[in-house]
Amino acid sequence: MEKTAHSFPLFLYCLSLLAVLAPASCKAQSSQQLLVLPELRYLRQEPDASGENDSDYRASLDLLYALDINQYRFFAEFIATDEKSELARLHLGYKTRAGTTFWLGRFQLNQGYWNKTFHFRNYIQSSIQPPGIAAYEREDGALPVHFSGLDIRHQWALSPDATLQLEAGFGAGTKLEGRRLDGFDLLDPDGGRKPSTSVRLSYLPGQDTDTEFGIFYVDNRMPMRRLQFIQNKQRVSGGYANTRFDALRLYGALYWIDNELKTSAGRQSDHFYSAWLQGDYHLYENWTPYLRIEHSNGDSDDPYASLFPAFVRDRKLAGLRWDFLENQAFKIEYASTDFLREDSSQWAFQWSMIFP
Repeated sequence: MEKTAHSFPLFLYCLSLLAVLAPASCKAQSSQQLLVLPELRYLRQEPDASGENDSDYRASLDLLYALDINQYRFFAEFIATDEKSELARLHLGYKTRAGTTFWLGRFQLNQGYWNKTFHFRNYIQSSIQPPGIAAYEREDGALPVHFSGLDIRHQWALSPDATLQLEAGFGAGTKLEGRRLDGFDLLDPDGGRKPSTSVRLSYLPGQDTDTEFGIFYVDNRMPMRRLQFIQNKQRVSGGYANTRFDALRLYGALYWIDNELKTSAGRQSDHFYSAWLQGDYHLYENWTPYLRIEHSNGDSDDPYASLFPAFVRDRKLAGLRWDFLENQAFKIEYASTDFLREDSSQWAFQWSMIFP
């Protein structure tokens, strides 16, 4: 997941080239957008997943650029922190007249709800910390999140307002190096990858609301290195929902994970589920208190879950978001988290913004 020092110059080069070419694309219909999302965050854990009291300060910058020229699409996301940089997503697409869009590049797996909605974390999501089961590979997540290859998206109109959306992806997936997942790097490709397939079906009942319901299925063939295991045939299935009741927003997801772990001597199988539910309440115009509960029945006896010390078994989280200026927010939250082997108290503070 970590990128070479060439990531940022390459991103700026592509950005500059596309920004120059877009206005000159004859008389083609074109649109482009650049978003800048800086963040400052403090996280205190007593203790963290390793058993140590830990204070983490982080400054990050998320840059997103999108360009549409007639039926052609381009999208790129670059993330830089005080420790590393990453070309998180890179999409090249073509939308047919029938409404199907074919994409090539690096994508999110078509699973769950949180990451598909809040991929660029900081300002967009209500909370500071994502659900544990939705943590990225670089955040010590227990599930693969990214793949590189082909992604296809199509939408059907069911009525004047309701739509059904299908997303399907296939490509090079994630491998497990030691105790951390390693997604395929477009800028520094390596071998030893296996395919990853994901399908997500979503129902959107209206265009004037963000209400959404969906199901998903993922098949990961995951090579494993420097462990007693050689490969994992992992299947992830589940569903999600997002709905509003006036000022209250409720959203959540359920994951069911099956693992078939291959060793030199044979095979081991395990399965577990993980679920989260969050409620956001828009209090007045600028204040949003929120609550989230998370639960998983995975534990230290599960062959796969035991590989991830930061695996979240239970979490109760509460926070408050204050949008004190246009496009700027300050958040404070507290979480009581049961990691795989440690019970932790966590305080977090965050300033974030989106520009323009």
